[in-house]
Amino acid sequence: MSEMKNPHVYRMARFLPFDPSHDQIYEEYQVAGDTLNLDTVAYNYVLEAANTGAHVIVLTGDAGHGKTHLCRRIIESFLGYGEEEARKLINEACDGRQVIYAKEGVSANLGLRIFKDFSEFSPEIAANLVEESNSDEAVTIICANEGRFRAVLASDQAGHYCAQLLNSFEASFENGKASQDGRVHIVNLNHQSTAADEDGLSLGDRAIRDWTSGTRWRSCGECDAREACPINRNREMLSERVDEVAAATRKTKLRLLFATLERIGYVITIRDMLMAFAYLLTGGLKCEDVHRMRRGRKKCWQQAYAFYNLAFEAPDTLSKEQLNRLPLMQQLPKLDPGRRAIREIDERIVNEQEIFKHGQLDLQFPAPPTSDEDFIDAADGIDEIIGDPRNKKQRADEAENVSQVVRALRRRAYVDGIGRQELDMAHLGFPYGADFLAIVHDQLDNAERTLLKRKVIAGLHHIQGLQFSQQTPILHLVDPAFGRSMSGTAILAARIKPANVDLLRLSEKWGNSEDVPHHVKSSVDWIDRHVVLRVIDKQDDAHDLLMDLMTFDCILRAAAGHVPTKFYEHDIRRVASFLGRIAQSAQASSDQINLIRDGLSSTISIDGTTIQVGAGA
Repeated sequence: MSEMKNPHVYRMARFLPFDPSHDQIYEEYQVAGDTLNLDTVAYNYVLEAANTGAHVIVLTGDAGHGKTHLCRRIIESFLGYGEEEARKLINEACDGRQVIYAKEGVSANLGLRIFKDFSEFSPEIAANLVEESNSDEAVTIICANEGRFRAVLASDQAGHYCAQLLNSFEASFENGKASQDGRVHIVNLNHQSTAADEDGLSLGDRAIRDWTSGTRWRSCGECDAREACPINRNREMLSERVDEVAAATRKTKLRLLFATLERIGYVITIRDMLMAFAYLLTGGLKCEDVHRMRRGRKKCWQQAYAFYNLAFEAPDTLSKEQLNRLPLMQQLPKLDPGRRAIREIDERIVNEQEIFKHGQLDLQFPAPPTSDEDFIDAADGIDEIIGDPRNKKQRADEAENVSQVVRALRRRAYVDGIGRQELDMAHLGFPYGADFLAIVHDQLDNAERTLLKRKVIAGLHHIQGLQFSQQTPILHLVDPAFGRSMSGTAILAARIKPANVDLLRLSEKWGNSEDVPHHVKSSVDWIDRHVVLRVIDKQDDAHDLLMDLMTFDCILRAAAGHVPTKFYEHDIRRVASFLGRIAQSAQASSDQINLIRDGLSSTISIDGTTIQVGAGA
């Protein structure tokens, strides 16, 4: 055996912004060996639209979603070009001024006109080009982020065709349809999820499977550093060929981690995802780094490079500036399960034996200075860390060692599925996250839905400052003219029956995807990132509030009696504004005032010169 270098490790390094060849992650500069072609729902939708007579297809979304990558693959599939030929055309013939026709020998009724990047033109020039592209000789594909696209379509040079595209674009947000007529298609890649898994494999799952399987790791079998290599250890933990059941569980937990980020409002692009997985597998190390650190470092340095530790805490070989180049790594620490104590899990990982196998590379830690051992095996819990500190420094070192080991064990417990599945979201910091998932996965029966609605209504009351002597299923709305109740007395504008309050998935708000042509779910890899609070007022008008996981968590915390107002200030303001709009539209009787006082409902009626006070409805 000898010190080997695995080319695949260096391929993954090119996806990281620490490497000089990082530009390989951008479609325009990629070489075929670095390409990772993921068959996304968006790719299949765009290809189908082009084949069935689409006039224009708009690909909108943040940089990194793969708009240029999609265009290159459509050139290959629709017009018959090879990968390198298509990439050359992307760089030379995709400014929207020319039509790319099918390769000789390929039957295609239409060519492609592609606007690769609207930012290359001023809004006025881009608007003129869009107007000129309104012809039936080619399928037009426009790539632009939302802000730039709106600026172009609303510029001074925008004409009738631009106005038509703008109307279709804005309508897609209201009705959840990627196309109104089958000719103009809006594919919003900001709706695309790296964690959508309706087919059993998310985009993230497919990327991990591609990078951890196959013959790419064969050279590692002949390397003398294999047993001490954290990169190889990460690959083994996530490869289904090594342990199918354990790897599937770990990928499921990573998928939930990414889905949770998306559900609190963070948009994860495919570029973000690929950089994150390259980092989680390698920790920014290459083969020569592993060989050098193995020779020069003490034992047990590898645990810092376990993928589940890298997700939340950077190793000391990476600077803060380097880590800042990985956008996703700025977000994941917010969900760190290592910093949240759950008694049921802590008692198992700290006190019980045989939870984890002994001798695993990622669970070996340096022994404290007061110990006679060279290292400790965290599979034995924390007993070996507890020594006999004699001074303040030794006590501080011991406390830091205990914290480090416990955090790592909690993270490993999360990715290995130690503990009940119902605790997963609490492990990530959302004690009411399981309720949110029950809605988006349509897992609530009638009794459970009724109970959850009561909790939501109680939370809405708390946000308005209402206090009741006992929980009520009726939603009371404070008159917006009097603001939030603070004195124990509140004047009400309306009462909403529980039957008129509902909780829906966002996709359900737009109708069943199987019945609605061109539903947004058919255009991208989709997860429901919001639940909809629907309130129907006395005029039978439906008012909808889109709640992401943070807003939902805020309301359920309020239902429990306390919500940190500073932390949830934005969410509280949104919810209060929503309730105020409903209250303002409600019709109130001019001769009766409904109020809440000391937790009880009352009415005040005026009969001539007589004021009557009675119990409320």
